[in-house]
Amino acid sequence: MAISFDYRQCHVVSHLDMVTSQRLVDSVFDGNLVREKVFRDNWRTLSAKVRFHNEAFLLKVPRARNGRRWERLLTRFRESDALRTFRHLELMASMGFAAPDPVLACERRQGGVVTDSFVCYHFVEGHTAGPDDAHQVLSAIQALHQRGYLRTDAQIANFLIRGEKVVFIDFRLKKAWLLPELQKAREVHRFLRSCPDARHFLTWEQSSSAWYLLASCLENASFGFRNLKKKIRARLKTLRQISRK
Repeated sequence: MAISFDYRQCHVVSHLDMVTSQRLVDSVFDGNLVREKVFRDNWRTLSAKVRFHNEAFLLKVPRARNGRRWERLLTRFRESDALRTFRHLELMASMGFAAPDPVLACERRQGGVVTDSFVCYHFVEGHTAGPDDAHQVLSAIQALHQRGYLRTDAQIANFLIRGEKVVFIDFRLKKAWLLPELQKAREVHRFLRSCPDARHFLTWEQSSSAWYLLASCLENASFGFRNLKKKIRARLKTLRQISRK
């Protein structure tokens, strides 16, 4: 059962006791955590394996989400990205799916909006899923869909294999409300783009369904449009560099 309290002008939700939770919050804000491995450290996200009280945690600071004005505005009506990640990890466990165990989430508000937040969860040892794990991962995605949820960003690299279990990482649960079968089919298609070997494990009924065929058309169009934007941006960048010479 998670505890909830305010500390250092922040709202904290934690599965640790209050004293240990406060020490962890202090360590994050004061920069005292030992970073054993940094996975990403840029304007968008800080993601690092850290050591606290001889335990390995994953510290994640959603810098871009904390800083975008429109996302800040949305936090007038909902929790921060960090707290929602904490809730989603709890929900995954309650549904019987393998995911990191949440430890603590913290958000700081000013003027009613979130200005800073972070989340810590237990670091999961395992190997990144690859083509040999395609069937297992696809089955896990479809099992989640049967519960009425999407995981978002369903790339093969966003799953770990630990023993016989598929572990969901870097996900954000989303309830499939509008045209749920189409949303699920689009997520499967995105996964297959990252892992083509998984196509062999779709049944004929699944791959030939109207929802899947429509999803394929929409995803191919979306992928083509994104590539076109990248080419245009690259071309504009080249032209700007030439004009400066």
